[in-house]
Amino acid sequence: MKGILLAIARAFAAAGRLSWVTVWEGGRLVSRLVRTALTPPDPVGEAEAAFEAEAQRAPEAPAPLSAEEAWGRAALAHLMGEELEGEAVLDDAATAYLDGLSVDQQVALSRHDNATVGRHLLGERLLPGLPRPMTPAEYRGMEAARTAAAAAQAHQRLVGDDAKRRHFIEVLDDLIAEPRAA
Repeated sequence: MKGILLAIARAFAAAGRLSWVTVWEGGRLVSRLVRTALTPPDPVGEAEAAFEAEAQRAPEAPAPLSAEEAWGRAALAHLMGEELEGEAVLDDAATAYLDGLSVDQQVALSRHDNATVGRHLLGERLLPGLPRPMTPAEYRGMEAARTAAAAAQAHQRLVGDDAKRRHFIEVLDDLIAEPRAA
């Protein structure tokens, strides 16, 4: 009889929703089968179920980078001499600014995280000890002035060469036109 009761107890214990409770009732020790909602869950079963659910879940796409983080990441990659494909591309003003920094300034800039570097390059939050980055309009103005100066210098060279050529031709014509003194 005890064996049968133990088999039944094992079956109910495996069910998880019913449990044997021993209580002191009326001066006697009584064992009762109780339905409980408070039975502790099986931790191994829960862990296995969570592991299976995690394995079946599709991997999440990484969150898109903010503009500041993308600029900072591209700037730090530029300082290291790397190219980021499919990422944000720095404009010419930012590239010229980064190329114009001294080595100490590059090290100081690279000590910050991507978002901080991006905010500095975009002019939102300037970092102390580093020069202010040029805005794209300032860079275009500087490049236009530099291009105009180079064009004026090239024009001056061309005009100067033409004047020299005309002078030599005039001198040669004068020499040809003068009679030789014997």
